Amino acid sequence: MHSQKESLLASTPVVHDRFTNQQGFTLLELIIVCLLITVSLAFSVPNLRQALVVDQLAANSRKVMALIKEVRNLAAQKQQPYLIYFDLDRKKIWYQQDVPALKEEKKHENHPHPSIQFPPSVRIQDLQIGTAEKKTSSGEVVLWVNRQGYLEQTILHLADDQENVISLSLSPFYGTIKAYDTYISLE
Repeated sequence: MHSQKESLLASTPVVHDRFTNQQGFTLLELIIVCLLITVSLAFSVPNLRQALVVDQLAANSRKVMALIKEVRNLAAQKQQPYLIYFDLDRKKIWYQQDVPALKEEKKHENHPHPSIQFPPSVRIQDLQIGTAEKKTSSGEVVLWVNRQGYLEQTILHLADDQENVISLSLSPFYGTIKAYDTYISLE
């Protein structure tokens, strides 16, 4: 019996004392890992911040496109003209039905229709409707949508604090809105 016990002990692998007594990581290993994490964060945070800013500009341009499509659809569906207001000072876009008697009264009230309020980092850089002069600094520009959903050729430029620009080109008859990552103008 004694020989069987010795043969079992002989076939068991020997574990080194170094691995069985190890309690955790050394201080040097922890410092190196923290240093690697810090270096990787130092390179990724500026890129992440830039991506969030550009994404905010793109998200707001998608909101503008959706609002304009909604107005065009409403005009065609209800067979009523609509007005889209671009307030360059307050950085806001809204719309209302074009009713001549109520136009001035309802223009500055709270709007029952959805509106877009841009965040502080996004602004309307300029807007050109048809052959009219480009509106850049301040004020309010009104885009008329007829009851079939048609409007004048329009270029809207949105910009952010880092001077990234998205140009929205509104087609008069096709109902399409094209977005460009560069500044474009009416041909």
